[in-house]
Amino acid sequence: MILGLGTDLCPPSRWRHLVERFGAEKCANKFLHGDEAAYLLGGNRGRLPERLAGRWALREAFGKALGLGLSGWSWKSLRYLNGKLWSEGNLSDLLTARGITRVHASVSHDGDIAMAFVILEGPE
Repeated sequence: MILGLGTDLCPPSRWRHLVERFGAEKCANKFLHGDEAAYLLGGNRGRLPERLAGRWALREAFGKALGLGLSGWSWKSLRYLNGKLWSEGNLSDLLTARGITRVHASVSHDGDIAMAFVILEGPE
């Protein structure tokens, strides 16, 4: 049974500006899980703004699916690598408390738009 659904859009141009202003490491480490930040910073930095935009959209979509927005859970306790999503810490506890047993997520980029989609599932 679907317990939550969320989607979000984010323009990579916003992240391009932030990376130029504050640096790639500071931007990535501000909201990403450590493994996720290391993965993005270790790859093709030319695509970093679109990847950051996709990860931001994912967190927004996740928060919408939870019905909490970006508050009430730690953004860094969500990790998205190679198309798979993991949760840990207070987020795992929150999902368990709400009866959420499966999380589906998709992130996509095209031109100056990044999009994410999240479905939260639980038993009937």
